Amino acid sequence: MSRARQVRRKEKQKERERTELALERARASRRNSVIRIGRAALAAAVVAAAGVLVVAGVSEVSGSSRGRQSGQVEKGASALLAGIPQSGDILGQASAPITLQVFGDLESADVRTFVVWLLPSIIRDWVRTNTVKLQYRSFMSASSPYPNVFVSQQAAALAAGVQGRLWNFIETFYHEQHQEHTGYVTEDYLDNIAEQVPGLDLSKWKNDRENRQLTKQVVDDNRTAQVIGFPDAPLFLIGRTGGSLTPWPGFRLYEEPGLRPGLIKRPVHPLSFLTSKTLKTAIEHLSRGFTRRVAPVSRLRARR
Repeated sequence: MSRARQVRRKEKQKERERTELALERARASRRNSVIRIGRAALAAAVVAAAGVLVVAGVSEVSGSSRGRQSGQVEKGASALLAGIPQSGDILGQASAPITLQVFGDLESADVRTFVVWLLPSIIRDWVRTNTVKLQYRSFMSASSPYPNVFVSQQAAALAAGVQGRLWNFIETFYHEQHQEHTGYVTEDYLDNIAEQVPGLDLSKWKNDRENRQLTKQVVDDNRTAQVIGFPDAPLFLIGRTGGSLTPWPGFRLYEEPGLRPGLIKRPVHPLSFLTSKTLKTAIEHLSRGFTRRVAPVSRLRARR
């Protein structure tokens, strides 16, 4: 190979590396903007969530380009969850030996990927066999640009949980999720999701949405996720029921390349999805009394 060709190849390689670094910086900046949302923003959102959900200048998007038709979604969610006990934000038997907490944002496309493609096998293999119980918790991602909308939509799911229908609500929401940053989550949209949940008393659901304890739970969950330090949803905590829960995976953090030290950290994988197969490995470790060291985060006690 001629020297000139080698030089051109090196230049192209350097250009690709610069492009990749620029893209990664943009992603990091996007994630960091969410991490920087502090207590004050979400506290203000709690007040706003008590009123009518409004996003200025944005109208609801009609239809979902990615969702199936409402009837199909309802049937699919009902079939997946049929016969499995639900209590509040919990899916599965209270006596299940393993607890898996899923921190999610209803508007997150990444969480949708997990819920639509990976969660069904986890429910079939582990929840139905009374090995694992799932708990849904809230974590505001870059997909939710408005804190008041985030709090309102997550509290709406918790309100469905008061009637033992939270998992039906979130399954429906994720399957009918619209494009991110289009401001589609309005009161009418949330009402439409609720109307598709079998057996949900809509009048009671609307009253429960006004319960400040639910909005407080959303804020507390989000704060817990931020303390862990994971940059974006979904986030998973797993452990023995009633014991200490550990972030999944091993949660080794390092500094984001190309950024000022300490600005942002991320896990080894940008998104560490949990599958039925990897959950099996985790359960086997837990059954052998395996304990994983997690740094720099202290182990968190399960809420239940």
